[in-house]
Parts: sequence; C-alpha cells; structure tokens
Amino acid sequence: MVYPGNLYQISVMYINSKIRLFIIVSLLNFPLKGWSQQASNNTDQIVAAANELFNQGKYAEAIVKYKESASAFLAESQTSNYVLTNLKIARSTIRLGRINEGLELAQNTLNYLESNDIKDSNILAKTFNVIGDGFLNLGRNDQALEYLLKSLEQYQLAGETNTPDIAKCYNDLGIVYWNNGNNNLALQYHENALNIRSKLEDNQSSESADSYNNIGLVYSDYDFPKATNNFYKALNIYKEVLGKTHPKVSLCLNNLALVSDQQENYMQAQEYLNEVLNIWNSVFDGDHPNKAFTYLSIGRVNYHEKQYDLAIYNLEKALKSYHMLYGNKHPEVANTYNQLGGVLLAQGNFEEAIDSFQKGIYANLYNQEPTDVYSNPELKNYYNADILLFSLQQKAKALESLHYNKTLKMRELKHSLSTLELADQLVSRIRKIRLSEKDKLSLSEKASEIYEAGVQMCFEMSEMSINSKYYLEKAFDFAERSKSSTLLSAIQDTNAKQFSGIPSELLEKENNLKNDIAFYERKLAENSGDDQENILRSKLLTLNGEYNNFIQELENKYPKYYNLKFNENQISLADLQKALDSKTAFVTHFITADRVYYFYCTNDKFKIYNTPKMEKFGNYVSGLRNAIKYDSREHFLTAATGLYKQLFPRDPSKNIQNLIIVPEGNLATIPFEVLLQKEAEASGYSNLPYLINKYNISYDNSATLYAQRKKEIESYQGETDDILLVAPVNFNQEYYANVTSNLNDLPGSENEINEIRLLFKSKDHNTTVLSDDDATEFNLKGQQLHKYKYLHFATHGMVDESKPELSRIFLRPTYNDKEDGSLYSGEIYNIDINADLVCLSACQTGLGKVSKGEGIIGLSRSLLYAGAENLIVSLWTVSDNSTSQLMIDFYHNHLYSDSYNTFSGALRKAKLKLIGDDQFSKPYYWAPFILIGE
Repeated sequence: MVYPGNLYQISVMYINSKIRLFIIVSLLNFPLKGWSQQASNNTDQIVAAANELFNQGKYAEAIVKYKESASAFLAESQTSNYVLTNLKIARSTIRLGRINEGLELAQNTLNYLESNDIKDSNILAKTFNVIGDGFLNLGRNDQALEYLLKSLEQYQLAGETNTPDIAKCYNDLGIVYWNNGNNNLALQYHENALNIRSKLEDNQSSESADSYNNIGLVYSDYDFPKATNNFYKALNIYKEVLGKTHPKVSLCLNNLALVSDQQENYMQAQEYLNEVLNIWNSVFDGDHPNKAFTYLSIGRVNYHEKQYDLAIYNLEKALKSYHMLYGNKHPEVANTYNQLGGVLLAQGNFEEAIDSFQKGIYANLYNQEPTDVYSNPELKNYYNADILLFSLQQKAKALESLHYNKTLKMRELKHSLSTLELADQLVSRIRKIRLSEKDKLSLSEKASEIYEAGVQMCFEMSEMSINSKYYLEKAFDFAERSKSSTLLSAIQDTNAKQFSGIPSELLEKENNLKNDIAFYERKLAENSGDDQENILRSKLLTLNGEYNNFIQELENKYPKYYNLKFNENQISLADLQKALDSKTAFVTHFITADRVYYFYCTNDKFKIYNTPKMEKFGNYVSGLRNAIKYDSREHFLTAATGLYKQLFPRDPSKNIQNLIIVPEGNLATIPFEVLLQKEAEASGYSNLPYLINKYNISYDNSATLYAQRKKEIESYQGETDDILLVAPVNFNQEYYANVTSNLNDLPGSENEINEIRLLFKSKDHNTTVLSDDDATEFNLKGQQLHKYKYLHFATHGMVDESKPELSRIFLRPTYNDKEDGSLYSGEIYNIDINADLVCLSACQTGLGKVSKGEGIIGLSRSLLYAGAENLIVSLWTVSDNSTSQLMIDFYHNHLYSDSYNTFSGALRKAKLKLIGDDQFSKPYYWAPFILIGE
C-alpha cells in the first residue's frame, strides 16, 4: 500500500528552521486604506521579479524580493498590496518547509482583517487559502478543509468563477478530499481546476500540469493507465515550461516511480527515482520533505525487490529527515514507520516490526504518546485515518506472525484480535466522512482485508480455546461486517430522516438535489468527451457541494438524525437466531484465497465449517452460468455438483424447509437452486437432484438487512393491497435511439400482465395497468408508487457493469429531456417505494458490478434502497414465453395457495412446474429469477 505523502503538494519545501528568520511587521500600526492605489513602477518590477522566482521554485530568493516590495508598499501606504505581499511571503515560507512560521504569518494577517472589520471577499479568500495550505502541509486535513471551504465561499461572494485563484482553491480542495479518501469528489475538483486553467493558459501552463499531476494521483489508487497518462501530460508540460531540472519535474517523476512500483516494474521505478534524487541534490542542501519522500520511495522499491538491508538504509534516512523537519508527530513519520515495519516483518524480525508499527500508530496521533506494544490508543485526534488504519492492520498481522513463528502464546493472538477490532471501529468512523457511493464502496473493499484476517484468526482461536463458542461468534461478527455495509448505511440514513423530525420541505429539497445529481452523473457517463463535458462537470461539482453542505446542516440542526444515522446496529448472532423460525436456516459464506468458510445458522444451532478452496473455484462459478446459457449438460453436471460440495460441506438439517442465502462475491451471479446435492446420471433435466427440490430458497445481502427487513415485513402496514403492472410490450427502435442493441418486442408480457391483473381482481385487489403506449416513464412517476403493495415490471432491463449509473429499466419515452423512457438506477434511488414486492420480469436485472464486501451493484440495490421489502430479479437474458408462464404461476401460488403463499414458496412451486414441463425443464428457463427477501 502506498501513501504518496508530500508529492501531492506540487511544492518545494526547505528545512524547518528553529530560528525565526523573519518576523512580520505588525499590521496593527497603520490604517487600511488605498485598496485601489497603484504601486510605483519600481515596486511593480520587484513584485514581478519575486513572482518569477516563486514560479521557478526559488522560494528563499522570492521572499527577499517580496520583503523588499512589502517595505515599499508600506512606505507608500499601499495597504492592500502590503497585505497581499505578506500572504505571498507566508505561502513561500510554507513551501520552504517552515510551515508553522508561514501559518502564523497568514493567521496574523487574518487577525488584522477581522479586528478591523475588513470584509473584502477577495483578500479574505486568499488569506483563508494560505491558512488552509499551511494546515494541509502540517497534516491537519480537518482544519485545512475548514479554511479552504471558507476560501471558496469568499471567492464565490467576490464573483470569481474562472480565475487562477479559484482554480487554486479547487486544486487544494481536491488534495484535501483525496487525503481523506473522497476520491470521487477530489477528481471533480481537480478536473474543474484543470478546465479553468486550460481556458486561461491554453492547457500548457505549469498550473495545468499541476492539475494533471493531481488527477494522476487520484487515479493511482485504482487505475494505473489513466494515472500514468496524466503524469506524462504533466511531465511534458513541466519540462517545456519550467525546464528539465525544476522541482516540479522531480515530483512528477517520483509519482511515475510510484505507479511503476505498484505495477512491479521495479527497474523503471529505480531509474525515475535516481533522476529525482539527482535533481533534489542539485537544488537543495540538507534535509527536505520531498527528498525524504524520495528516500522513502526508494526504500519501498528495495523492499519489493527483497533487498531488505538496502530498504532499511533508505527508510531510516527518510525517517531521520522527517524527524528533523516535523518532529515525532506527522502522517509522513507514521507512513515511514509503517514501511519500515513491513521490511522488518518480511525479514522475520517480528518484535521490531511490531514496535515500528506501534510507533507509526502514535506518530499519527497528535496528543497521545506510545506505551507498550500490547496496548492500543484511543481513536481520536489522528492526522490521517487511512494511514492509521494501515498501521493497525499491519500491527495485527505482525502479532499473529510472532505467535505462529515464535511464541505460540495466546497473548499475541488476543492482542492481534483486539487490534483488528480497533481497526474495524476506525472503518466505521471513516465511513462517516466518505461522501460518495463510489468512495464508500472503495472503503468496503479495503476493509475486507480486516474482516478476512478476523474471520480466519477467530476460527483458529476457537480450535485452541475451551471457550470456542466465544470466538466462533466473533468470527460471525467479522463476516457480517464484510457484508453490504454501504447499502446498510444508506438504508439507515433514509430511515433516520423519517424518524428524526426533519420537515417535509427539507426532505423535498434533498430529493430534488439527489435527482439533479443523478441526472448530471448520468449525462456525464453518457458524454463522449465533447464540449459539454466541462459544463457537466462544473454543474455536478456545484450540486455535490450544495448537497454536502445540506447534509452537514441537517446533522448539526437535527442531532436525532445524526445519532440514528450513525447508530451501529449490526445484528448479533443471538438476535439473528431469534429472527429465524424453526424451519428456516440462514447460510452465508466467507471466501479467502485458499479457504471457504460456511456459516450455518438456525434458531437453535450455529456451525462454521472451514474447507480448502477447490482449484479454479472461479471457473466453476462462471462455468455453471455458461453451461446453462449454452446448454452444455456435461459441464453443467460437473459444475453444479462440484459447487454444492464446496458450498455445502454439510447438508441442512432435516427439518429445514427454507434457506436464506447471503452469496459472497461472484456467487451472487448464480442461482443456488440449480446446485445438485448428489452425482446425477439422468438423461434429461427434469429428474436431477436440484437444491430447489427440497427447499424454498431466497437471498439477502447480510444478516442485519435480513433481520431488519423481516421486522419491517411483519409490521408492514401498506395503505392498500393494490398492484401496479407495467409493460411497454412493443419496443420500436425509433423510441430507443440511444440503445446500442436491439430491444425485441415482448408480446408475452401483454398476456402476462393481463393474467396477473385478473388474478388480483378475483381477490378484490385494485389493479393499475400501464401497458404499451401508456407505459411511459412520465406516467410511472405520476403514480403514487408508495401506495402500492406490489410493483410488477414486464419489460427489458440493462445493466452496465463499468458505469452502474447507466443501468436502467426500459419504459416508453415522452420526448422530455428528463423522461426519456429509461428509468435509470440513480432515478430509482430517489423514488419513494413502500412495496412488499417489486418484481422485475426483465433481463439480467439481478446482475451488476461485483464489489468486494458489498456484492452486486446494480438495479436490485437501487430498488432495495428505494424501499422494496422483497425483490424478484433475473440473472440472465430470459425467454418471453417461459417468463410469462412463471410469473403467472407465481402470483397464482401466492394468492391462492395456503401452502405456497410466501414469496419464496410461490416462486419455488412455479419453478418446479416448469422443471416438470419438457419444453421448459432446462435451468435456462426456470433458474434465472431469484428472490431477494423471503
């Protein structure tokens, strides 16, 4: 794991001198006047020379010139220019590494402005920006964000929209948001800064290169090709504009080295870093933060090449330099201890590694001091949460390694476990400050490493301890925390708003903002890079800023909302068992690189089975889907039998009739119903020993969501028992010009909804039908959807795994910009649904992007968020005729059968009927539709 540190600052800093070289002339001794006066020609020339030195990275020389011009401005009573010049001195001082000195200078300026009640927005904006820059360099991301947001507000009050100053503010905000893991928002700020700078400087200024470099750093977390492309753009501009030995060139080269290192191209990384070090040594004498980071980078490459002694040599050089510059407390100090601990761990020096990680933890806490390695800190007052999370993870790993390789004492495992639990608490805190869905999903993926370590350790400790039940329950807790935490927090947020007294007009305002954001996100995803892209990005950035401010105001103004929103409500094993009846079993899996953990829970029994993961496990999963799709019976038998043995090492208890399954990862793309409980030789498909022959099967995202939904269903008090049936039937291509593949007409869907309508009418339920030309997006949104107990869509669906915001349900368009006939996932999120069941009788609506720790990201997720209690979706393209028959039989069973009236029971009986029909007995016809719920 790489934490790029000071490289993002695009600045050149110098040693942090203990002697104050410059004491600001008090601003309190003269009146502020003459804001619009012009400086003398001579002073103008001095300022121009100072600015040129600043742009060249010669900050010490620039300060000398700025001081000279400041004296002239003071003598000429050019107070406004004097103030601005002192801000430039402050920024230059920060760039030299004398951060506290520069920050104090900027704060003195702010104190003067406030004490004299001076409210010039432009001057205030610049002052706030410099202070924010200072806190950013100190590693105080929280305070940097506070002042940079103030700066942005003042620039906006001053009417600045496309100026270098507001671009600089966007740039700094992008850095702050990247620091706290909000990559999506960081990218928006950097792209908007680049857009402004490109217009002003024709895309060839060093400031534009700064933006390319920062965009590359955001992408370096997840997309190496895009990162490299942006770094090269920056590098070429820097060399052209500033020369080949400018400090910014070396910063960019260092970033390219980091990406090369991450891609295991170590020789290339070393070449870049050698060039970087040559530039630094030619420019600076003594210690310097960016030189320290280069030694840190070299040490990481040494580590990856298993040159451990050389790695330690370079990391210790970096650490010594950082201590000289920052003292013992700074995120870069913590980061260096982490890297050093990793090398020591690889060498087998476990005690030293643990000590290094412990030092890394406390270097990241600005008011706690380290104690012995068998104690952990309080989770408060940390500089960088992501670096702290890494420290805790690595310390836990080192303690576990010490146990198995040396001591065999439970003390190490117990403390390793408590450290992982602390890391889990930190993940919960980090989730609170992640602002976008994408960044929350990214956090879930990162946190999955913690939960994997916790599950494995607890299972092993259960086998060593007489109190095995205690550790098995902890293993369940870790596994449960790895399941759909982002979806759970989103649903929890929605529920919190309903029960915290927030006025309806504010909820309406939020809904409008979310709809607008979804609209522009979708338009941006559809955009192919034309002139509209920059307009869309700017609008989206503004909307996201408004929404984040709106939510913060809600949290501050309605503390009950905040408490409900962030209330930890993960279900315990005991409460899960209480939620299960005597005929239901809850099954979930946890899959590591080489093991499969099978969690089996009933109302009176809990077991965990740990089995070796079979070779080519992923091929079995994809092979099962392909065998069904292409009707390869031999491959189907092999995959369906092999997966059952792997996923069900023990058969469910004899009295069990219902299985609730939480599929792990790619397992969410297959129907467990088709798994074969024993070897089969039957010639056809009708008589195979499918799992569905014995059990009603349904799916869920986690035990917590299952129990929460079950409680809501039991207390369900819908306004009616009505059903809304929607079927466009005919898909004339002129209506769907933006769809690349043809949408076939669905004549069977018309019969499907007519038959379902009659079934409900005979039970005296009201039915509303939107079919053919009436099945428009406009008409659907005009319905009061929250009043329907059942929503049934018989249409086409499309899932876009690379751009989930483009996943949609197809309706009829109404030739309106926002009602184009495609009900996108972002729109579904903001629809108010109170349905007991939503049925998507459409193709592949249960698929989407598989996100580690979260499951499927697609239409099903958006419907659950919108309020669907139970959901029927499909896992592949379906047959019109078999689908129509399945759906009619499903509703008939639900409405007319005492034995099969539950959704899972009704769906199972309908599937069994198709299995018995020679025309539709193949799994392709009956298996794709699955129930999420019960």
